[in-house]
Amino acid sequence: MEKAEAKVAHPSTQSLLDHPIYYYVSPGDSLSKIAKAYNTSVHSIKRANNLTSDLIKVNQSLIIPKAFHTVKQKDYLSVLAKEYNVPVRAIKEANQLPNDNVQIGQTLIIPLVVDGQANSTEISSSEADSFSYKVISGDSLWAIANRYNVTIGAIKAANSLTSDTLIIGQILNIPTGKLTNSTDEGAAPGAEDVQYTVTAGDSLWAIANRYGVSVDAIRTSNNLDSDVLQVGQKLIISQGNEPVLPPVAIPATDAASYTVKGGDSLSGIAKKYNITVQQLKQKNNLNTDMIRIGQVLQIPGGQATVDQIPPQETNAALTIVQKNLKTLGYYALPTMTGNYDNITTQAIQNFQKDYGLPINGKADAKTSTAIEHAVVKDGLVKDTANYLGIPYLWGGTTTSGFDCSGFIYYMFNKHGVDMPRNTSAGLYQQGQAVQTSALQPGDLVFFAVNTSGSISHVGFYLGDNQWVSATTSKGIAVYSMDNSYWSKYYVGAKRVY
Repeated sequence: MEKAEAKVAHPSTQSLLDHPIYYYVSPGDSLSKIAKAYNTSVHSIKRANNLTSDLIKVNQSLIIPKAFHTVKQKDYLSVLAKEYNVPVRAIKEANQLPNDNVQIGQTLIIPLVVDGQANSTEISSSEADSFSYKVISGDSLWAIANRYNVTIGAIKAANSLTSDTLIIGQILNIPTGKLTNSTDEGAAPGAEDVQYTVTAGDSLWAIANRYGVSVDAIRTSNNLDSDVLQVGQKLIISQGNEPVLPPVAIPATDAASYTVKGGDSLSGIAKKYNITVQQLKQKNNLNTDMIRIGQVLQIPGGQATVDQIPPQETNAALTIVQKNLKTLGYYALPTMTGNYDNITTQAIQNFQKDYGLPINGKADAKTSTAIEHAVVKDGLVKDTANYLGIPYLWGGTTTSGFDCSGFIYYMFNKHGVDMPRNTSAGLYQQGQAVQTSALQPGDLVFFAVNTSGSISHVGFYLGDNQWVSATTSKGIAVYSMDNSYWSKYYVGAKRVY
């Protein structure tokens, strides 16, 4: 096995008992090198250390996360320490806990004990042939194989698996010590493939549309068993032998403007307009590299390079919009024309009216995103039928039992929406307020049962004046918005996605 590129630099006065969880940045280190050395992701390291950029400094201390665990009933620190094979004191230090008390719903960083790990540069010749891995939500054999640089076949053989199906909580034996054959199943993407990192709000449909491939092609390339994605997950986008059109230069004025979109960075925008990051920061009086979605940036003189898009690609994108509108019941024709005909324009206008969008009959960026989100929520609310009758469990976020906000958290994340764990009251502070008359499937409906005006319950609106939630009396159950008990406690609704 090759030695990891990142080096662990420990102060001479520091012992394992003092700070076993910290990695100290060495000259030449980067987050990607450290992530690779410790079989984790850059996103996870940034999350564990509250980093807002990829910049790190020499001797900076970093926590290397082994996992992020949401506390459930009976999840004592001693139980978690045994489950993850990490000392209690390490978990307490990583989360700055003054004592052993934790709260249900609290998310804990489970740190990797850096010293003496096989991932450091001091790899022992007696390194173990395998280690254990616990399957978490969103995992697939391909993702695990890619993360630990082994083949899918090797993992299946080590665990006597006859299929690619995994179960959350399943313990896998991950073989180590052997180089991956480039012809095996977990091989790196070819020169004609693209590796894409999933970001918040992504879905297979959106990614497929962005790269001009089918959802099935992405599923096949990545051995996906479902459409559930995890933020930070790496996907192979196979583009085959299709020719890539060269970029064409478009002259810019002395100062154009640009509106920041999801996934943008200063370096990406600077490259697009053939300018430097420093020029962009000076023009906009920026002190950091942080930008936000919707922010308008002034672009100093330069040339923008944009991908040349043939007319048929625009039609293909509209065909996908028509297909999604058909899924949502707005588009009635059996075939997708790919054109802005009267039926398509009317369908878009009807959707825009229902969702409170500017009514222009065009599939602009805001409308396309809203349609995409509506399709996700359509699948989500239909899927809730598979959970009817699961018992109520305070703090529950699994199929063993849910509370009301735990069910919201579970369903959104299952369907690829990166939704942090929150309370019903916390969810009520998010999103866009929706009038009862404008409710759409997937909107959240809120109730104040215990104290007037104090939110204590939440559910999904299903459509047809019905909603579903985890209730203490029936578990996951469907109710009418006019239910004699619940209607008197109804407060309002929010569209959070």
